[in-house]
Amino acid sequence: MSNSSVQEVRDKIIQLAREIEEHSRSNMPPKEFFNEFLRRVVGAVGARAGVVWLRNDANRLELLQEIGLASTGFHENPNAMAANQKFLTDVLSNGQACTYHPSESSDPLPTDDMLVLAALQRNKEVVGVVEIFQRHDTPAQARPGFLQFVEQMTGYACRYLENQGKEDANSSMAVSKIAADFEQFVLQLHKSLDVKEVAFTAANDGRLLVGCDRMSVAVLDGRKTVIRAISGQDSVNQRANLVRKMTKLASHVIRTNEKMEYTGKVDHLAPKVERALADFVQESGSRMVTVIPLFKPDPMIDKEDADGRPKEKVRQTVGGIIIEQVAESQPKAGVLEKGELISDHIGASIYNAKQYNRLFLMPLWRGLGKVFGFLEGRNGVKAALIVVALAGAIAALVMVPYDYRIEGQGRMTPVVQKDVFVPWDGEVVEIMVDSGQHVKEGQLLLQIKNPDLKTQRTAAYGELNSKAALLRTIHNELKRNLRPSEPSKRNELEGQMKQTQEEMASLDEQIKILDERIASLSVKAPISGVIATFQLEQLLLNRPVRRGEVLLEIKHDDGDWQLELDVEEKRMGHFLDAVKENGNDLARPVEFVLATDSELKFQGKVSKVSTRANSSQESGSVVMVFCEFDKSQLPRQPRIGAEVRAKINCGQKSLGYVLFGDVVEFVQKYFWL
Repeated sequence: MSNSSVQEVRDKIIQLAREIEEHSRSNMPPKEFFNEFLRRVVGAVGARAGVVWLRNDANRLELLQEIGLASTGFHENPNAMAANQKFLTDVLSNGQACTYHPSESSDPLPTDDMLVLAALQRNKEVVGVVEIFQRHDTPAQARPGFLQFVEQMTGYACRYLENQGKEDANSSMAVSKIAADFEQFVLQLHKSLDVKEVAFTAANDGRLLVGCDRMSVAVLDGRKTVIRAISGQDSVNQRANLVRKMTKLASHVIRTNEKMEYTGKVDHLAPKVERALADFVQESGSRMVTVIPLFKPDPMIDKEDADGRPKEKVRQTVGGIIIEQVAESQPKAGVLEKGELISDHIGASIYNAKQYNRLFLMPLWRGLGKVFGFLEGRNGVKAALIVVALAGAIAALVMVPYDYRIEGQGRMTPVVQKDVFVPWDGEVVEIMVDSGQHVKEGQLLLQIKNPDLKTQRTAAYGELNSKAALLRTIHNELKRNLRPSEPSKRNELEGQMKQTQEEMASLDEQIKILDERIASLSVKAPISGVIATFQLEQLLLNRPVRRGEVLLEIKHDDGDWQLELDVEEKRMGHFLDAVKENGNDLARPVEFVLATDSELKFQGKVSKVSTRANSSQESGSVVMVFCEFDKSQLPRQPRIGAEVRAKINCGQKSLGYVLFGDVVEFVQKYFWL
């Protein structure tokens, strides 16, 4: 959007604000006024609808005037009124303007629109609520601007309500109410010693007391000026253009130690202040701006110089307040006077809060103060008893011995178990057993087919027959009566016969090996036990396999059983120390529970420990520890691979180390203490 377009929109909004201001001075009926009010406010912010709610004689909110409410779907939602009532009640109770967005509100909204709500007040009493239904796709950075505009326009509506029920401003009742409001403001202001809370109270409660459109509080942090609070906002975005230009203006004015008033003329201002003010007014659209410096409170006793005369006072600034009016350039009656009145209290509160928080080690002193405050009176006896109890507990942790046990997780398996390997390459064509079936040693398990072995055996038999025929031919040649004159021929035949016999012997040996290989394709059980491999047919049937691959597992479940535990390597030092103290005897007591029945505990002892550590995704480096136990103590036949959790007894250590040993080891590991 070009600068000219932005200026046109800004001028149009300012014109609408002036029209609302003019109507607020009129005597038109409330419905007519609020109809014109809503029409201009909704049009200025581009909202979908607007509603004005006012208290009736029964002190209940009722709809006085609305524009475009039907287009929001409010009337079609049966829960809209109940949901909306909660937000209206919140505004009535705290008198603060606020926004609620569907994606951020924890409570359901009456429609899919973003709600902008501001309180209608008459004589400082909340008597109604202005509710604007803004589009939900409104950018987040535009919401503070909408909230500020609606809050400022609602101020004119409040003025209209005050004019309608206006009484004598100088009556004793009005004066007493102002005094009561001022007293309440001062009490709230001095209630906290936190700079942010003081600034927030000064900005929000001060705006209501003074009667301006917006009040902001600037605080000096060293030589830097920071805007700590802006009325109607829960937090201050220091990077926002408005806040940055307000900070610059406040910084220049605070350095002068004098109040600055702007009502349309700048000829009386210093050049730096004038430039900063022009930038701020252009950004904020305010027509009246007043900056009042805040000073450190004067000492109770005036200091004197060497001659006994009072020293000249040089007032020290601690911040400033910025008072704004959007529609009127002339300050409303009493605004500047009230601003001057509350500025000293705000300055004193901010100074006291800063001095309090500057004390060295303030959080520590605050904590000690609470402790000593608690020890007053009978609480001192209670504290002494608590100290004695703590000392006894610490002594027990150091002196009382207790069994130290390291934990391990693992599984329960039979001691005797065998893996069945593929004897030769081939394809599994038939499986004779099922998963979980008990088999006996030598029982046929499955059949593997290898056509190549049969082809090699057939070829070897054919070659053997050929060699046998050749041998017979040579033998027949030798039987013939060869003449003595041909000895070389006989020697040649005898050599051929010997070579053929050797080749036949080699073929016989080859055929025997092929027969053994073909026979091994009928895989048999190496031991008696149960088939531990699951889903054999899906895993093996019609699947090509290679020599040396594991086909299935057989575990002898009728014999002894053991625990295979994974123990973290960092825990093994305690176990090895206990073994050394026990004469290098590995048989440390073990207590374990089954995952399926954690209430029952069983006993065992360590039988052997792995000589190497393995890597585990869950526990890091682990060492496998094997434990033997009597399976007769189990309530039922154990299940292969059943998950167990075990604790290995590593001797006695102090109760404190048993309970907090992990903390001690962590500190020793990472800090080397």
